[in-house]
Amino acid sequence: MNAREGVANPTSVVRGKVKELRRRKGLTAAELGERLAELGVPWNRGIVTNFELGRRPAVSVQELLALAHVFDVAPASLLVPLDSEPYRITPEGTDPVNSADAWLWITGHRPLPGALKSAERLYFAEVPTEAGRGERDEATGLYEWYEKIDSGGADGDRL
Repeated sequence: MNAREGVANPTSVVRGKVKELRRRKGLTAAELGERLAELGVPWNRGIVTNFELGRRPAVSVQELLALAHVFDVAPASLLVPLDSEPYRITPEGTDPVNSADAWLWITGHRPLPGALKSAERLYFAEVPTEAGRGERDEATGLYEWYEKIDSGGADGDRL
């Protein structure tokens, strides 16, 4: 959480979740560093501690995925708070959104509030369904499951 603004952001949420999950799993900072190093992410006790204390400003995408793997959680659960609170997706240029809306966006359930209706088709063209993407149509670039969503079929139910 960004204390100055009272608004969560991706880095503050990841930082808090890493600290929480590490403690919940009974791992020391050194043990977490070792597990990440085994996956090819060169972390150690100092890097873990510096990240948790905010002295290391961010994690890479690769580090985020490795953390999710070590903690056995979905990467999205490290990025977005699971309660409904203001959440700033980008450092500047966007207003905070409700964290529930951010969760639905990150997990591919729907575009962010305020997205243009015309952009919705492209958004859903790139998001897999729970059943899988199916085959991609070379002419349109769309996956076959999108046609079911577009036509309002059984898979077309949206949140």
